[in-house]
Amino acid sequence: MGQISAKCTHCGGSNIVCGVTVDQTADAGRIGLAYKTRFVLMGTEQFYADVCDDCGTIVRLYVKTPGKTWYTK
Repeated sequence: MGQISAKCTHCGGSNIVCGVTVDQTADAGRIGLAYKTRFVLMGTEQFYADVCDDCGTIVRLYVKTPGKTWYTK
């Protein structure tokens, strides 16, 4: 995790914490974007967020490994 110098679009604050892992408290599996693998298995790419520590707004939601064959319905 780190900080960037961008400003929050909601409150204008500059206290942005980067790379926060999006997680869950129960053992129901991972939360993230589903993608297809080579053998028709499904994987899940974890979410990360940049969060304004002044007001709690999620400034950016992203994955670290783009370019997968994303599963869409």
